[in-house]
Amino acid sequence: MSEANNDENGAPTKVLVVDDHSVTRHGVVLLCENAEGVEVIGQASDGNEAIQQVADLLPDVVLMDVDMPRRDGISATKQIRQDHPSVGVVVLTVHEDQETIFEAIKAGASGYLPKSATLDDIRSAVKAVAAGGSFLDPVQARKLLHQFNRYADETKAAADIYYLLTGREREILALLAEGLTSRQIASQLVISERTVNTHIGNIYRKLHVNNRVDAVREAMRIRLVEPPR
Repeated sequence: MSEANNDENGAPTKVLVVDDHSVTRHGVVLLCENAEGVEVIGQASDGNEAIQQVADLLPDVVLMDVDMPRRDGISATKQIRQDHPSVGVVVLTVHEDQETIFEAIKAGASGYLPKSATLDDIRSAVKAVAAGGSFLDPVQARKLLHQFNRYADETKAAADIYYLLTGREREILALLAEGLTSRQIASQLVISERTVNTHIGNIYRKLHVNNRVDAVREAMRIRLVEPPR
């Protein structure tokens, strides 16, 4: 690695580059090494390696890919931010959809860059995040705001419906999401199948749906229940 030029504050910003594609990773490393005031101190090819490298090297900023084997970048970002809050993460990915950006920000990333980013973009993002700030271009910022507003609406809807449903109805809705039949639910909860169906009817009414599939779909849409794993 080439010796980094110091920035106006003296010490260069230490960067860890994470990407499972070696050609892409080396390309990002070369860009960083040509950015004034930036020093690449390590590389990793997946999320698990990234977590270990951060612990060993303590970079200022991690440039993190999203889609990687063994452990993806969003999961790794969350772990890194929990273990090392002072280490900033900039997501560097081909994905430009608002859902991916939003999930990365929720995981603790402070910036987003497309893999088509220029040298100046990378340097600006790294410097901003290292200084405790954030970096999003205006287009991505608008996408993120849209996604945040949608998430807020869904969260409010989930909260409203959560308190509208009884405890037993919430329990049955969760079991419906797992794919259980009325008979299976009745057996598991030690109640009659007729009682289960009465509760399911109440769930339909409160969710404004007419069948199990739509009930589960609506509950998942507003994050009232989690998709089955």
